[in-house]
Amino acid sequence: SREEYKKLQNDMQAHTGNQLYSCGSLAPKLRKGGAGRIGCGNCAIDRPKAPWEATDGCIYLMRELCVRFANRDHSEREDVVLDDNTLLPLMTELADSCRLSHYPQSDDLRTTLWRQLPPIAEALGKRRFKSLYLDLFIELLAKNLDDRCGTGASQLSIHAAGQCAEELANLIGVGIFRGRLEAVGREDAFDRVMEERRREQMMAKAAGTGKFLGAKNFSPFGPPIAG
Repeated sequence: SREEYKKLQNDMQAHTGNQLYSCGSLAPKLRKGGAGRIGCGNCAIDRPKAPWEATDGCIYLMRELCVRFANRDHSEREDVVLDDNTLLPLMTELADSCRLSHYPQSDDLRTTLWRQLPPIAEALGKRRFKSLYLDLFIELLAKNLDDRCGTGASQLSIHAAGQCAEELANLIGVGIFRGRLEAVGREDAFDRVMEERRREQMMAKAAGTGKFLGAKNFSPFGPPIAG
C-alpha cells in the first residue's frame, strides 16, 4: 500500500549501510553503446510496464479520443463518433480502476486523472458530462480533495484534485457542482479549496501582477506567474 511504501522510504534502518550511487555513476555500464551515448535517456535496461502505468497512458488516450471524436459536430472524421454507448462503459471502468489504493502509485494515477478530466469534460460538453459522467468521479474527487480525512494522499494529487474541481465547477456551474458534493457530504472540502484559490488570486494581484491568477497558471512548485 502507499502507507507501507512511505513507511519504507522513511525507515532509516532500511537505508543504512547500503551501497551508495551518485547520479550517472552507472551510466558507462548501462549505456546502449556508441560514443557519447551516456545518460538516463540512453539506458539499455528495460522492464515490462506495470498495469497502473498502462492505465495512466489510457487516460491520455481517452482524452485525445474525446477531444477528437466525442462531438458529432466537431469530429475529425465523419465516420468516427465516440457515442455514450461506447464511452460510458470505458469511463466507468476508469473510475473503478482509480478507486483502487492497494499499491503505492495509485495516487500518481489519480493525479493524472484529475489533470485530464477537465479537458475530457469540456470536449463532451456541459450537459452531456453533467448528466452521464460527473457522478462517476464526484465521490472519488471529493475524497481526494479533503486531505484531512486520513487518506494519505500526496500534496500533488490534492492540488490536482482542487484544480480539477475548480475547472469542473466553472464548466457546469459552481452551484450545481457544490450540490453534487453535498450529496456525498464533502461540500466543506470544496468550499475550502475555492477559498484557497481566492486567496491565491488576491495574493497574486497584491504582488503587482495586475491580474488575477487562473487555475491553469497556478503551480505548486514555485511562485505564481500570471500569463
